[in-house]
Amino acid sequence: MRGWEKTLKRWMLIGLVFPWFLSAQSLKPTAPGSKRDTLQRTLTEPPDWLSAGMMEWGQGGQLQASAPVVRLLIGEPGKWQLPLSVYSGVTQPGSNAVMGMVNGSRSNESITWQLYSPWSGMMNVGFEGQKLCSNWGSYSALRMVFQAGERVLSGYRVGALNDPLTGKQQFLWNHYAVFGWVIHTGAWERSNPKNLGRGWLMVRGHLSYSAPEQLRGLFSLRDFRGLYGGASLGLGIEVSRVVHLRAGVCWPVHGPEWSPLRSLAQFSFQYNWKS
Repeated sequence: MRGWEKTLKRWMLIGLVFPWFLSAQSLKPTAPGSKRDTLQRTLTEPPDWLSAGMMEWGQGGQLQASAPVVRLLIGEPGKWQLPLSVYSGVTQPGSNAVMGMVNGSRSNESITWQLYSPWSGMMNVGFEGQKLCSNWGSYSALRMVFQAGERVLSGYRVGALNDPLTGKQQFLWNHYAVFGWVIHTGAWERSNPKNLGRGWLMVRGHLSYSAPEQLRGLFSLRDFRGLYGGASLGLGIEVSRVVHLRAGVCWPVHGPEWSPLRSLAQFSFQYNWKS
């Protein structure tokens, strides 16, 4: 068995085991009829990374819009839970996509960006969760985070001008896993300290796999590994009804053959802020 196949199997096993292991923590149910005061919430509670629609911009002009469709907990209330999430979105390729459609060298550069964004894809189904490692007071904590699942990415078929399929949208099935740590603490307006939010710093490792046979329809190359990895550093700040922004840089490690980029920059915001 080849080395990349062994690595893929390990990551897929991690994607199946971690949701059960890391999510085995108690939940405190809200009493019936009570209303939660989001302005006074304790920040040692699990952060909600994608509670509403989100817009992501990548270098080269790529744009990804994502929103949660279904978010469920499957398991035993108060004992263990398996977090299941379904996201839906659309990707707008960068300005070089149309110009490179025939030669194929840069026509699908947005695929690289989609590989390393855990919320990308027209449909994204997977498990995600977090585990509290340590906390410092009521507002600062270190958490282990993970996400693993299946998604459908989109690109454009490349080929000769006389090929009727050239330039048509083509879908790419992708398996992914993300694992890392996040440090978060309090954030608030000077004039309104009661409106307490979060500031955070996140470090993650990324791994994704797509069949080489599918990649050949998107890039004018003969050989593909299919398995690609990387590491990212992200930071963000969210204060209710004021700001919800995040930015990050990803460094492809053993990255895709078609991309010469050594780093990928992203910027995003949620367009439906929490009330």
